[in-house]
Amino acid sequence: MKKDDFMAVFRSSFPDGETWRNWFFATEPVKDENIYLSYDGTRAASALLMQPYRFLYEDTVLDTGYISCVATLPESRSKGLSRANLCNALRDARAKGYSMTELIPAEDHLYYFYSREGFATVFYVDRERYTSLHSFPEGRGTLVEPCYTLFHDLEADAGCGIMHSEEDYARVLEDMRLDGGDIVLAATDEDGHSAMLFATDTTAGEVLVKCLIGKSKYARRTLLCELRRRVGERVITVLRPPVSGDKALMQPYGMMRIVNPEIILGVLAARHQSLHMNIRLTDPLLEENSGLYEIAGGWCMKKDSAVTVAKIDLEISVDTLAAIVFGSHEMGEIFNIPSRRPYMALMLD
Repeated sequence: MKKDDFMAVFRSSFPDGETWRNWFFATEPVKDENIYLSYDGTRAASALLMQPYRFLYEDTVLDTGYISCVATLPESRSKGLSRANLCNALRDARAKGYSMTELIPAEDHLYYFYSREGFATVFYVDRERYTSLHSFPEGRGTLVEPCYTLFHDLEADAGCGIMHSEEDYARVLEDMRLDGGDIVLAATDEDGHSAMLFATDTTAGEVLVKCLIGKSKYARRTLLCELRRRVGERVITVLRPPVSGDKALMQPYGMMRIVNPEIILGVLAARHQSLHMNIRLTDPLLEENSGLYEIAGGWCMKKDSAVTVAKIDLEISVDTLAAIVFGSHEMGEIFNIPSRRPYMALMLD
């Protein structure tokens, strides 16, 4: 019954793509415990899905929730139902032991909506566009069979971001096939370093590389060269992981909401044991997060906000904390906090 209500609300906002919708709602993540509903009277009027994912941060794998399929019946909009639903999901995420939640706004104006609930834009992509003039002749590597094990290793090597399970990987491949294109390639360079590429067709007749992951320049170029051979002169757009600095022309891709700062700061403290600072944090929505966080000796201890200490190094909100911890290396240097940009790709939304 709960899934039926969810499907009805989702269909009202996204009426197209029935084949994909039927497939998606039959997948394992769409279970009653992952569905959140708000009601307008007795009718389910707003819905979202929060799927569990793993997130690699400072060599530690954390539990997180990925929020997607946010929708409200047209006649029930502007009543605060979507916000109420989101807030319930965030509180539940904290109760489940998640450290954070992630999402990809469906439209640009929604970045503002989510920012009011403590989300920060921390996921970026470098968008590269190649015309028929780009043949990638400098690719020097060998094509190999793509597989989940290789993809898992590349996500781990990226060092910070969403980690897909083998079941997630299988669903990603099926999702791409339903999109009308499913080019998945892998290559290894002369030094044994690898890369993988996931490409699909777009409605404009171009080719979108949804993920190009791997630190080897030569392996990546080998994949782009093979992709050019397969798609001919069509325009290719590549979404790549961002560099740490701000030199590239990065575009916003997704947002993060920390729901348990003590977990994040505890991992940070354990990894950087010389870090010593006091952070006074405010979180209007999840008030239990507000307080004083003391980082010292490889540990993070949360104290009541009324506790007096000799020095407060940072007095910030929960969204600012995410923006710093998961920002550029240069931003981290300003606040004396080790920072690293996270990566997220191939999400089902």
